[in-house]
Amino acid sequence: MDKDHLLWETDSQKTEMDCRIFKVKSIWRTAAENRKGKFTLIDSPDWVTILPIVKNSRGKDCFLIVQQFRHGCASLTKEFPAGLIDSGESPLDAARRELEEETGYRAGKMTQIGTINPNPAFMNNHSHTFLAEELVPLGQRNLDEHEMIDMELVPVEELAAEIGTGPYNSAITLQAWFWYLRHRGKA
Repeated sequence: MDKDHLLWETDSQKTEMDCRIFKVKSIWRTAAENRKGKFTLIDSPDWVTILPIVKNSRGKDCFLIVQQFRHGCASLTKEFPAGLIDSGESPLDAARRELEEETGYRAGKMTQIGTINPNPAFMNNHSHTFLAEELVPLGQRNLDEHEMIDMELVPVEELAAEIGTGPYNSAITLQAWFWYLRHRGKA
């Protein structure tokens, strides 16, 4: 079935604001039957989210979770390590870099388990999710200037019971959890 009647062509665009980690753009587009409209677009680099899994002292699978203050919700959140992909960097290289920077661990095995557009209504980027296994401690982290991060081991069952509630309120963390469940054949 032909769906060309649903498509819009870009006529022009203008950057309204550069916010360092993304740009706000106005976009003028034309659809079938010469329908015209002005739309807002968040132009952002792609992101990576990493699910670092390790065994605790009792041999239980645990995630290495980071906790930090998030300015959008003005509260502490518990999340998987994550960050923006630098210009010219592959998602895999960004995932390795972010894991090392935020946790001080290097993964012996890194598997991409999902990619998704966070909000196609007004965002043009993708979020890439990786499972990090066979972790080796490097002895130090390399946090960005304004990052203040604590880490903790959270058993997989505990995260399963709490994700989407309390400090586990990040949609990106919930989306990464979905990719993990699908990767494990549980979703």
